[in-house]
Amino acid sequence: MNDEILALLKRIQQQEDPFSKAKLLYSLKKDKQIPLSVISAEIKIKPSYISHILRLLKLPPLIVDGFYSKLVTISHLFILSRLHDEKQMIALYEKILTENLTAFQTEQEVREILYDVKNEGGRLEKKEVEEFIKTVGRDNKRVKIIQTRTRGKFIVEIEGNLVKTTAELKKIMNLLQNLKPVEGEE
Repeated sequence: MNDEILALLKRIQQQEDPFSKAKLLYSLKKDKQIPLSVISAEIKIKPSYISHILRLLKLPPLIVDGFYSKLVTISHLFILSRLHDEKQMIALYEKILTENLTAFQTEQEVREILYDVKNEGGRLEKKEVEEFIKTVGRDNKRVKIIQTRTRGKFIVEIEGNLVKTTAELKKIMNLLQNLKPVEGEE
């Protein structure tokens, strides 16, 4: 690495201002063609965090001014920068200011905008999931249930030859096709 690049890396490490740091990182990545993995190794910051910092550059000036005026935190900026549309960013920024949203509340708003998922309802209870897995996960079947705020997965892995797995899969498919809605669903 040449002296100019080493000097830039050192400036990035010393830089406190997130927007100045983002501009320096952008310069290294785009102008100097240094891969994120190399930058990450040199300044000892995870590549994902570097990507978060770089996303700050797409924030509109109004939001940047709000940060410097101490109206929003750096956490709010990272969350707002996940949005793809400037109008959505500004609308949510205004909501943060008017309703005094926390970073967690802002995260919920962004999730709703990006995935059209409202943060309502509750997860399956751990005991309920464990009992189901114990009941269904027998006879060479492994069952896994994954539930996040934006999606739920039900995975059944069946061991055996095609004769056995085809028969088991058909049973499960028939059961799912004949399901009646659970109370409270449409």
